[in-house]
Amino acid sequence: MTKLPVLKTGDTTFDKIYASFIDEDTKLSPKQEEIKDRWLAVWTLRLNYHSTDQAVQVHMKRFGVERAQTFRDLKQAEKLFGNITTTSIEGKRAIWAEYCHKFLQQAIKSKDLKAQGKALELLGKAWEVDKVDDVKINPDKLTNPQIKMKFPKELVDAVITHLQSGVADYNKLDFEEAVIVDNE
Repeated sequence: MTKLPVLKTGDTTFDKIYASFIDEDTKLSPKQEEIKDRWLAVWTLRLNYHSTDQAVQVHMKRFGVERAQTFRDLKQAEKLFGNITTTSIEGKRAIWAEYCHKFLQQAIKSKDLKAQGKALELLGKAWEVDKVDDVKINPDKLTNPQIKMKFPKELVDAVITHLQSGVADYNKLDFEEAVIVDNE
């Protein structure tokens, strides 16, 4: 199977970096690799408990870039990976579950049973293990009702002819549809 090229002439740096996440064979220039690393780093900082301002400060120091460039990096990272402050509830729940899991690991490491219990409680809430599925089964839909249908006489005759001779031409029949008589 031939692999289609992800990139085309005239693609932006954003397009090329995006393509590199989809297709690991995509080649980036050293400058594009640096930008990719900055975007990933600033987004990861935001994920790991940092406020926007904290992430900006750490990012500026780590990469030696100006504040304005850091905000541009954050904007591009959010465009690429998604904005963690406006994610869907499922995404927020997944992030919360990750934080709870880290809390649990720390509690286990410190052998704090009370903290372990709290971490498990929070993890259960994040995963909503206490909720009952809202799947409601309608037993009436599980029954096998007898369906009675009424067919035009021309169709019945054509089917009988088909059964007797093995050949039937249904194209010449002049009827619209079969009718359900009783659905009990």
